[in-house]
Amino acid sequence: LAQGVSEHPGVPETQQDSQQEYLQFRMTVRTRLELMRRRSSPALAGLVVAIGSAAVLSGPLGFVPMGTLPPSATGSGQSWGLRHSQASPTRIVVNAMDMVVSATGPVDTSMVRAPPETYFALADKGAANAKKPVMAILHQSFVSGCFVGFGGLLSLSIAGNLGAVASASPGLQKFVFAALFPVNLLLILNSGGQLFTGNAATVSMAVIEGKATMSELVKSWTISILGNILGCFTFACAAQYSGLLVAGAKKLAISMTVMKTGLPFGQAVVRAIMCNWMVCMAVFLSEAARDLGGKMVGIWFPISAFVAMSMEHSVANMFLLPAGILAGAPVTVVKMVCKNWIPVIIGNAIAGVLCVAASYSYAFGRLGK
Repeated sequence: LAQGVSEHPGVPETQQDSQQEYLQFRMTVRTRLELMRRRSSPALAGLVVAIGSAAVLSGPLGFVPMGTLPPSATGSGQSWGLRHSQASPTRIVVNAMDMVVSATGPVDTSMVRAPPETYFALADKGAANAKKPVMAILHQSFVSGCFVGFGGLLSLSIAGNLGAVASASPGLQKFVFAALFPVNLLLILNSGGQLFTGNAATVSMAVIEGKATMSELVKSWTISILGNILGCFTFACAAQYSGLLVAGAKKLAISMTVMKTGLPFGQAVVRAIMCNWMVCMAVFLSEAARDLGGKMVGIWFPISAFVAMSMEHSVANMFLLPAGILAGAPVTVVKMVCKNWIPVIIGNAIAGVLCVAASYSYAFGRLGK
């Protein structure tokens, strides 16, 4: 604004005064926003600063006092007022901690990414995960397996101890189990963890878009499966040793293990396909959301849906089935692997590659061109 005044001395003094008043008003608002930031939480301060700064500085519009510039100054004699910048639209970037403002481009203030943007963000994420060292993938997968154990044990402990209510209303027990289980994916997706089921989609997206190689996909899938197994089994052993797999939790773990290892091979594969379709959509929605609340909603509904519909998730079964065997289920390790883990891993991989990665690449990426 000051530059505009200096370049156009023909502007009346009253307009120059109004410009100076506007600049003083803007500095006052900034000072008050800074005081509010120091006295409130970072999240609230960030929201207030963003809204206030956008209102004061007019977002992508260039605010200047009303009037008319000489034709030589504008080049076309157009009115001087609220107008879009032709050369470089203003961008306001506000950090809740230090109020950083820059002018580089338009601001995206939406709380949710568009589907194409989400797809390519997941492809980049899959490429980054696939290119990590083996030990990094193993560590993230192991921790994620433990998180799955936390969610599984929570669900077993609460849903398994509903007592007569569970017998009178089996649907209620299933609902409670499904409502509690998603806590594991919330922990995993917001802490940089890796599950084979998610990598089945994201790393496949990276390969389809040319951001990763098939050898990197094989490495990612193999190490993430191994890490998930180790993490889930370790947590199951810890739960059993610490005396947490008792009473209703023990009975529910045993019954689920017997049921899951009694499925025909084809049924297990199809249930696994439907399951990981839901899981990968939870990953998609979580990536689309820009705030923690949105990520929680995006994760909770698809995950609780597949659990309530009795679908098959390979990593969940890597905790639930060992927990059931440790609790006393009449199932051998060989039966667990051959009757459940193998068909469920196959079905989960099919869903990640075809139902999600290839499908959205056809919609937004390389396969659709």
